[in-house]
Amino acid sequence: MKKKFLPIALMMCIALTSCNGAVATLNTGLDAPVKPIADYFTDEVVEYTNEGTPSEIVGEYGTEDDICHVIIYEEYFDVTLNETDCTPYEAGLAYGQAVRILCPDIDEAMEPYIFENIRGAFPDIGDDYTPVEDRMFSLFSSLDEHYRQEISGLCEAMCGDVHGICPDNVISVEEMMLMQMVPDALRPTACSGLSLWGSKTETGDMITLRCLEWNLGSDNSMTKVHTVLHIVNGDKSFTAFSFIGLLDVISGINDDGVFAAMLDANCELPYDSEGRTCYSFAIRHILEEYDTAEEAGRYMVDNAESFTFAHNVLITDGDEAFCAEDAPAQLTEAGMGQPVLRDSSTPLMEDVQWDSPDSFCVVNTFLSEGNFDNMSGSYHNLVRFAKYNEWVAAEDQFSVADLKDMMTQEVVDTRLYGLPIIYNVHRDNLTQMIIVDYDTGNVQVAFTGIDGVTDKPVFTDVGNYTGWY
Repeated sequence: MKKKFLPIALMMCIALTSCNGAVATLNTGLDAPVKPIADYFTDEVVEYTNEGTPSEIVGEYGTEDDICHVIIYEEYFDVTLNETDCTPYEAGLAYGQAVRILCPDIDEAMEPYIFENIRGAFPDIGDDYTPVEDRMFSLFSSLDEHYRQEISGLCEAMCGDVHGICPDNVISVEEMMLMQMVPDALRPTACSGLSLWGSKTETGDMITLRCLEWNLGSDNSMTKVHTVLHIVNGDKSFTAFSFIGLLDVISGINDDGVFAAMLDANCELPYDSEGRTCYSFAIRHILEEYDTAEEAGRYMVDNAESFTFAHNVLITDGDEAFCAEDAPAQLTEAGMGQPVLRDSSTPLMEDVQWDSPDSFCVVNTFLSEGNFDNMSGSYHNLVRFAKYNEWVAAEDQFSVADLKDMMTQEVVDTRLYGLPIIYNVHRDNLTQMIIVDYDTGNVQVAFTGIDGVTDKPVFTDVGNYTGWY
């Protein structure tokens, strides 16, 4: 496979020039070429194949009521929550009971993570967490009753009568509720996604890739609780790729093959939760209700003004690929942007170029022509999008193995002069890299482990979405 990179001079130019008119700097050179002092290609060689690596089962657990069943693999928990013959509250209760048995130290691992996110959203909060509770309760009350009942059952089993937001290494009801809506109430982090089909894949069938870049927590605590959660509920069945004890959807796929994944698209306008709702649970809703990517995407953009933060949602179904550019009311009321359902034929904003047909890329910015410009001045997005463009154009057709090679060709943590001024696609906060092969239905995930992100991760076979339910 050909491996090409942005010229080092170009990357250095983007990293060192002014923010003003930053998109134009994609075509601006320096007076003299900058010589690299490091090799940006990994020296490690792995012979990837189209198949994922099987994971070893280390244990199994089921609740007495048969609602929750967990297969414990080396890298992750595979959880099946069967809601067919129980109430949502009973399903949440069973899940919480399982979490308490399987992760007896969950308080010590998860509560510090919650407070890391709180401090990021409220840097001057001090010891009074009332503003956090107000935000959380406002969003919780907006959720569908089904989801609220699930969360209530989960919190009952995990937290009992422990209440209040307080950093004491014991998870309370309010903290566990907040954990369900970290993207909506606090802040998501950077991600990217790519979909290839037709002339760009060896089979002609679509391959979708999603890189989740998330806060890994103190001592990479969240890597201990990777979870593939199957919620079985008739024609509402879906699978989420997430962390133990979470009921929202960060990335997921349903029984019809509709895949959806959230990505941040920061608009830097004031946050508002009053009268708003959670897009993470809206993504769950579209997986439960829709069997095509277009219908799912239309739902997201139709409801975008009711969400809290600006964000993107990558949505594919094996036939089509979309990005729901969800502009919240802060943007639309200011006349600065609008919700757009972007596809591969949507005109892009000025100076942004995508050169390959039958392919589609999403980073942490809106890209459609005339929408809010959060691309200019965002060096890590400019560079990542330009890299994806060059990498995809460099290869005539991709297999799953080729895609793995492409996505892992960089050294994970490359620094010059002690500063992280080279912006990688393969980054040191990559948490999960998910590949959906629509030719076979197979799903693979590279789970970041306790030692952090590696140059050449293992892509674990987590199953086939056509046979999960």
